[in-house]
Amino acid sequence: MKKKTSLLFLFLSILLFLFIYAYTETSLINPNGYFNYHVSDNLGYIFIWSLALFIFSLLAFNLEINKYKIWLITSVTVSAISIFIAYATGSGNGAIVDIDGELITWFFAGLYSFISIIYFIFQAIKNRKV
Repeated sequence: MKKKTSLLFLFLSILLFLFIYAYTETSLINPNGYFNYHVSDNLGYIFIWSLALFIFSLLAFNLEINKYKIWLITSVTVSAISIFIAYATGSGNGAIVDIDGELITWFFAGLYSFISIIYFIFQAIKNRKV
């Protein structure tokens, strides 16, 4: 299960990267020349999370299967909520400190990455003592 999940996140990251590149650089997907920045930004938010989840799924190999499942469910839930909040925020409000969807995505991804690293360290210490 752990290997399949990691490969799924890797495949999703590569697929999203290629789709974002094709969407922005070619006229195959975008034949009218109309570029929708909101769609491109949302694909970028999903790409950020899929790449982060792939990296941390590799670090989660040392977890027990039950703890891995809990971590995976929590990760997918937090990433979905973050993407929804970033989508709802849009491109910001034009204030001096502009909080847009990309900033929200990076904030939540960074915060969750920090929490995941601490969780992995505590689990490694706990498993070593036993």
